[in-house]
Amino acid sequence: MDLHRPLGPRSRAAVDAAAAAVLTSLPLLPVWNATPGHPQRVALAAVLPGPRPADLAMVAVAALAAPLARLRPAGVLLAVLGPAALSVGVASSPAPWVAVAAVLYRLPGAVPRRRAGQLLALALVVAALCLSGMLGWFWPHPGFGGPGAVLTACLFLATGWTAGWAVDERRRRRIEHAASREREERLLIARELHDVVAHSLGVIAVQAGVANHVAAEQPEQARLALASIEETSRTALNEMRALLGVLRTGGDEGERLPAPRLSDLDGVVRRAAAAGVRVEVQLLGERAELPPGLELAGYRVVQEAVTNVVRHAGTDRCRVRVDHRPGALELTVTDEGRGGGPSGAGGGHGLAGMRERVAVHGGEFRAGRRPGGRGFEVSAVFPLAVAG
Repeated sequence: MDLHRPLGPRSRAAVDAAAAAVLTSLPLLPVWNATPGHPQRVALAAVLPGPRPADLAMVAVAALAAPLARLRPAGVLLAVLGPAALSVGVASSPAPWVAVAAVLYRLPGAVPRRRAGQLLALALVVAALCLSGMLGWFWPHPGFGGPGAVLTACLFLATGWTAGWAVDERRRRRIEHAASREREERLLIARELHDVVAHSLGVIAVQAGVANHVAAEQPEQARLALASIEETSRTALNEMRALLGVLRTGGDEGERLPAPRLSDLDGVVRRAAAAGVRVEVQLLGERAELPPGLELAGYRVVQEAVTNVVRHAGTDRCRVRVDHRPGALELTVTDEGRGGGPSGAGGGHGLAGMRERVAVHGGEFRAGRRPGGRGFEVSAVFPLAVAG
């Protein structure tokens, strides 16, 4: 038998009925033991003569009502609250109110919180009025009643409702946590897809335009552009295949390409050069060992910034500066182009993806026109203390 498989409707109904019957029966144990068969309990037996028919009837009512409480908790509560109120004077224990508490347990997870609180208040008021004797019941032999009974019954009702609220709150938090993780995973996938596809397609689009422009007059240049398109397409295809493999297998199974690092910027430089943009890389400071996640984030930021230069800047050169400072890594990509474009205007998925990657590692991200309005600059600072 699979212990982790969820119970079916019939099994849940049986479990609910059994649990409600057991809980409702527990208050009857003291009166069941108070029998005249033991001389030591004669005095107690005179006060608690044993369970009355009303007590046993409420055990059956609880067993019948508990399975239905999953479907119609408010209606079932009112249906159980009526017999509990009528049992005052003919019941010798708080069993009827335990039956009501078993139904109250279902309310917070089945109706709006405000409605559940109102129904709890209704049950408490009914219990207090009935057990205190304020309604003047006509039964000649009062059973379970008085101030102590009011306190006991209200304690049972509040406990059942609070337990249900705690279980529902835990369920809500579990659902919210799962939804949050799903959103983060979708965002991660979107960033990776954008970084892989946008960079490669941007280079391919530029190279295809070059090849089409010079095909007739400079066939050799067109051939070089087509060769660059082929290389970029193969690289993008391999990265896409690896990413899809991770999505299908859950991450650890299947083949995966090594995650790009800042030391792999030569590929970005080469593809940009093939698209007509010369990238000058400047390395400053003493290179330190960085966490793989930060290496990937830094690589993607530079890759996306260079891709924006290729696609939107309208210039043939840009500068990449990688500064390994004490306690921080600063990446800067500058150009002297138009200083704008779709991504440079402040919108687009490219800048948003870069900003999110930097924020994950507790860094600072800036992007905008350079002073004087000539060119565009992207800057990312990663604090190594947070990243490590």
